[in-house]
Amino acid sequence: MTAGAHIAAPQRRKARVKPVDAAQLGLFDAPTATAPNKGPVPRSANREHNAIVAASPPTSPRRVGRAVRCPTRTVTVEDMPDYPAELHEAVDRMLADLRADRVLLTYRAIKECFGISRATVARRVKEGLVPGVRMANGRVLDDGPVRRFDRLQLRWLLLAVRFARRQE
Repeated sequence: MTAGAHIAAPQRRKARVKPVDAAQLGLFDAPTATAPNKGPVPRSANREHNAIVAASPPTSPRRVGRAVRCPTRTVTVEDMPDYPAELHEAVDRMLADLRADRVLLTYRAIKECFGISRATVARRVKEGLVPGVRMANGRVLDDGPVRRFDRLQLRWLLLAVRFARRQE
């Protein structure tokens, strides 16, 4: 007796046999009454198709996608609201305490330095309270893969956050 002799062969399922007179055709069954393709379409059919395509209405701007550009605007310092003088002084002191090598700050750096969450920063940016941000139809446009805020933008962000806390 050999080593593989005691192992039984696996049972195979029987293939499902389809009845010959089935009413519904299978996926790969072709009815015998259809004629094979006879070649290219006659020229008159092509002419009619081209006339229909030419007479169709133009596509809507929604279908065109990125071809239609929305007008963009950049939020400027002139667009910023007026904040109280003591709030400006408090924010200036906070920025003076920030290290000099911190020129551009990411969301994470703002969270570490000032305790302002990414969601709060994103809300203030979307509300148009931070200058230098490009917007189109109320949407903030990306500057790149990572958004970085300079000190001027950070100053206005801190003013917006502090002013909102004061109002509560």
